[in-house]
Parts: sequence; C-alpha cells; structure tokens
Amino acid sequence: MATRFWLTSSAAPYTPATKRGAWTNATSTVAGLLGRQPAGASSTSAVAETSLAQNSVLLGRWVSPPARKAGTLSGTVDFCVGRVASATAAAFVTRVHMYVTAGDSDTVRGTLLDNWQGSSNWPTTASGGAATGQALGPVALQTGDRVVLEFGYQATNTVTTSYTGTAYYGATGTTDLANASAAVTTNPGWVEFSGADGLFSVPTAEIVDKFTTGISSRFVYWGDTFWNEAWHRASVQANEQFAGLMANAAYEVTGSAHYGEIVKIPTGGNNTTFSSLILGPVDNGTFVRFKWVVWNQTLVFENAVGYWDASPTTVPYDPVAHRWFRFREAGGTFYWETSPNASTWTVRRSMTTPQWLKFGTLRTNFEGYADAGSIAVPAEVDNINTVPTTVVKVWSGSAWVQKPLKVWNGTAWVTKPVKAWSETAWF
Repeated sequence: MATRFWLTSSAAPYTPATKRGAWTNATSTVAGLLGRQPAGASSTSAVAETSLAQNSVLLGRWVSPPARKAGTLSGTVDFCVGRVASATAAAFVTRVHMYVTAGDSDTVRGTLLDNWQGSSNWPTTASGGAATGQALGPVALQTGDRVVLEFGYQATNTVTTSYTGTAYYGATGTTDLANASAAVTTNPGWVEFSGADGLFSVPTAEIVDKFTTGISSRFVYWGDTFWNEAWHRASVQANEQFAGLMANAAYEVTGSAHYGEIVKIPTGGNNTTFSSLILGPVDNGTFVRFKWVVWNQTLVFENAVGYWDASPTTVPYDPVAHRWFRFREAGGTFYWETSPNASTWTVRRSMTTPQWLKFGTLRTNFEGYADAGSIAVPAEVDNINTVPTTVVKVWSGSAWVQKPLKVWNGTAWVTKPVKAWSETAWF
C-alpha cells in the first residue's frame, strides 16, 4: 500500500540530536513534520555553499509521526520537492539521506536511503524536482519509530564563487507538486513509500464492528444515536442535531476499503430527511458520501467540495440491491459501490483518487438529518467491514460438517444470516 507524506512547515514532533547524512555543511536548523497531510504556510530554507571543493549542504530535516505498528518498511520511494539554485554555474544536484529512529531517540534503527544523489542540475527558476523508484534499504520498524528525511544539495562546481540553494516546503494546495512544476509556493512537496502497508495509519478496512454487545470504542456517537439491543445494530436518528456514528481515529483509504450493511434508511420525516455515510478529513466541506434521500427514495454518490457536488450520480434506492455500501481505493482510482449481499459488487461511481483522499487522517461518519419537528424512524447500520456468516451442519456421509446457509434472492443463491428467538427478542 503506497503511503504518502508531505513536507510541512509544522514543527517536527521530535528532532534527533545527530544529523546522519554525510553533510559538509549541516548548520541548517530547519526541522519540520513529515506529515500525513499538507500543513503550514509555504516556507523556504536557503543556505549558501562557499567551498572551492565539491561539497554537500543540508537544507532541512523532516520527521514523521510514530509508526503505529511493527513491520518492515521496504520497496521503493518517490519524492518531489521544490528547489532552486542562485546560478546555473552552481551545478547543484539533490542529495537525500533517509533513516529510521528507534522511537524518540537518537539511535538509528536502520537506513532507508544512504546519501542518495541525483544527476540533474537544479534550475535557476524554482520548480519541483522529482525522483521515482529509488530502492530502499529495508528496515524492520517497531511501534513508535519515526522516519527522518534529510534534504539538501551537492555542489558539483569547483569555483570560489558562493552560490545559494533553496528548498521549498509547507503549502496546502489541493494538488501535489509535480516534477518541473513552478507551483512551489502553493503545491506541497511530498515523499511516497511503495510498501508502508499501514505502518503509519490505520487502513479503513480495520474499522470492524458487528455491534454484538453495543457500540464499541471504535466509534463515538451523538444526537440520539443508540444501540438497538433487540437487533444488535447501531440506530442513527435523522434529526436537527446531525446525529452521527463516527470512527474515533484517523484512517487511510489508499489501497483499502470501507463497507457495511444498511439494514434500513429512515422512514417518515419530510423532504429534509436523509442519512449518509461520509469519508473525509476534518470538517472542511471536502468529502465523499453515500446519501440516502428519504422523500424521493434515491441513493446519491457524491464528491463534495465546499459541502457541495454539482454533478452527483443518483439512482433510485433499492433496499435489496443497495443493502451494502462500500468505499474502495485501488491503483489510484476511488470507487463508490453497492451490493445486495457483500459478495457481488456494482461500481456506481469512480474517479481518479484526489490528493486529499491519500491523507492518512480520514474519518468515517454515518449520520442523519431532518429539520426540527420532523419525526422519522432511525436508520440502522450493521456489520462494518465484516460479513455475518451463518452456518448449519449437514451430514456428509461420514460426519456432520459446517456449511453456510444460502437462500434464493430471486436471481441467485446467496449467503444470508438467520435470527433466533431468545424469549424476549430476535437476535
């Protein structure tokens, strides 16, 4: 699973005492967060080289959040950072050293990229400089370890004239910096690992809950959302409080999925009543959404910016065909999908994965809304990222063996749960 970080102008969460690259000049004090989303104002770090001999100059260090679990960071790395040289004669090329700290210590867990050096001279007009497919030295991370990126330049000139190299970092534009792009003050620079595999954020597929004994600590909820004890589901009201059931941690959808069962959408209410499943960063109006609209019984697939999608995809709501929903990201494409049984999925909408959906800071929120005074039966959601398996035992000729229970849905035999009476309720 590719994992992208951005060179932010936020403060580094921890700064190792020792600068590990082979820098002739390591006086730069720039230390920023290598964040899971862009952050901070556009900033620069400029340092001059003064040596007659070829020399290397550090421009800054960026430190990642702590690893959330143990695992091996391997594969390749791509990166793109804005840079500029004060003169063509400077003959600067990019130099990068990248390693992993053992937690918040000055101990090196392992080196990922050992004083890597590019071959293209820096331009005299600021632009993005990219490198792709650089092989990493694999490092076995422990929980709490951090990646450190040291970025600078190698001066390959041999003259006495002093030249200055400048790196750009920070910025929060909605497009990542690209190679040769002049948008260095708006589009953020970044680093992407091919094989981080959820080491630094939780894939959305790990939000798992059957609501068997209540609404678990995986979620926070409000606005009269409650656990339906009889049916072992989460019930989300449609009211003026925007009742909600939200994942209580930040997640990442890149290379992952998030699905669940919509047992029912609200009934009653008025033309303001709806339920929705949202995936997005902090509440900034940018999100993707399934929206179940009650008054005209439609299901809407939205990609909202400023809380609005001018051209959503809409289909008539079918409680059988659309019983299951799924957000999914794969190979740079994001999908909205539905299924009658969590087995056969239909793509309802897709798009090239935008920058913000690559953030490792996404949250899911199942919510409902209706104007004050509007009364509706709550929506019910169940089986988040899990499929209930109902089995029976049948005689194989020599033994009783477990088999899934299948029922005819009108077109095919599909696995379905069954319910039993516990003297007071069906469960």
